[in-house]
Amino acid sequence: MSHGILTALRDASGAPALPELDVIRILVVDDDPQARVLIEMALSEARFRPVLDVAANVRAGLERIRQDEHDVYLIDQHLPDGTGVDLITEARTHGAHKPFILLTGYGSLALDEEALHAGASDYVEKHMVTAQLERSVRYALRTWQATRLLHDQDEQLRHAQKMEAIGRLAGGVAHDFNNLLTAIIGYTDLISEHLEETTPAYRDVGEIRKAADRGAGLTRQLLAFSRKQFLTPTVLDLNDTVSGLRQMLPRAIGEHIRTTIRLAPDLAKVKADASRMEQVLVNLALNARDAMPEGGDLMIETSNVTLTEPRLRAEGLGLRPGFYVMLSIIDTGSGMDESTRERAFEPFFTTKPLGKGTGLGLATVYGIVDQSGGGVSLESGPGLGTIVRIYLPATTAIEPPRAPEVQRISKDAGTETVLLVEDNEAVRDLTARALRRRGYAVHEARDGDSALHWMQTSGVRPHLLLTDVVMPGLSGPNLAARLIQLHPNLRVLYMSGYTDDVGAVNGNFWAGVPLLQKPFTPASLAERVRLALDAPIGELR
Repeated sequence: MSHGILTALRDASGAPALPELDVIRILVVDDDPQARVLIEMALSEARFRPVLDVAANVRAGLERIRQDEHDVYLIDQHLPDGTGVDLITEARTHGAHKPFILLTGYGSLALDEEALHAGASDYVEKHMVTAQLERSVRYALRTWQATRLLHDQDEQLRHAQKMEAIGRLAGGVAHDFNNLLTAIIGYTDLISEHLEETTPAYRDVGEIRKAADRGAGLTRQLLAFSRKQFLTPTVLDLNDTVSGLRQMLPRAIGEHIRTTIRLAPDLAKVKADASRMEQVLVNLALNARDAMPEGGDLMIETSNVTLTEPRLRAEGLGLRPGFYVMLSIIDTGSGMDESTRERAFEPFFTTKPLGKGTGLGLATVYGIVDQSGGGVSLESGPGLGTIVRIYLPATTAIEPPRAPEVQRISKDAGTETVLLVEDNEAVRDLTARALRRRGYAVHEARDGDSALHWMQTSGVRPHLLLTDVVMPGLSGPNLAARLIQLHPNLRVLYMSGYTDDVGAVNGNFWAGVPLLQKPFTPASLAERVRLALDAPIGELR
């Protein structure tokens, strides 16, 4: 409720209970001059403190109801310009959702049915208000609260399902685009190797490559939204993240915006990818900048918070109650209306003019935070600015010391035999061509079953299995497991477009050699293949 002091209650089982109102604001629509006195006397010993307003007719009553400043409405049936039932019907038609109680000098079954059909929660005969009105008000509000709670939970579920569906679609599109971009980027690089840098053709191919790189950037943002990007979580202090961007942000958002940073002392640690959290902060700062073209204020704050069930419901978060670290970004910009807020985190939704934005900034924030186990809440209104709150679970874990990296100096060419398994023909052709140019003998297979059959019948023992993770039929990890039984010294390198594939390789055949992420270039392909071939067997399994 927007009025009154809410006291959070719990039932005996410990489940969240509906809040009680200490103060209830009541609108009485009645032309009787004694109506206020009558209602005040009837509620003089109520368990809540009533605050009354009075409207004398249907027209005035509808205007006050439209302002939505009350918790419950008491409507007299007989009014100078209409009936109470007509008022309730019209108010409901225009979106009024608070409870109505009809007051009448006499009751009947027909009036009862008519009032309930119009949308009244109850009706009370005037000579019974002292005995019945408090109970009627309390029960009407409890019923309304329960209905609203179910409605809010249903809306949260609907929103979560919508975002999940959009995320699956975005992830699938990004996965397919990664294969396309791998071929485009790879072939442009292969062509560039045979062109003089001063020729027009070299410059044209370079423009194709730039466009493909931009496409790869969009694909990464789609993967971020769909929570299928590659993350490297570490124990992180968000104060350090904000401090590290303190000098850069003002230059990025412009001098016309005043930036204030408030960092909580003794801020708890979180487990998140440091570079992605920087991306979250930059995206939100740029979004705030765009909402303040004439200048304004931007405030960045960190704090430790305990999220209770009432607060989680109020902010529409699907997180568990507990201890979290909050990063909030507050601006004094133009704000968002309700329809914009509802779609703010959808990919490609933007209020900017055509060509001025991709609509992926907030979608990327949503995906990164969600994939990190946190949540995002948004508070905004037209002309009221925007508050975005990022919540990440606090952790007491300690980051282990990093082992020094071993620098491997290796050429990118070789003469070994590579078994290449990839169901996408364009990617398979490019990969085989790039490796053959560097001296490798490559056998191609379009799926795991074909590769297994070749291994069993050819008599050739390849040095490296280079395979996509998800393919029709036999998956990459399952293929690797079966081939290693036939050839224990076989080295394995996986290719993948998003992190759903990584979950499939987190087994006995995943360690040591980095995953080859799509889209890749011929140079990065050659480097990863060489590293896989040069690594000792013990590092690979």
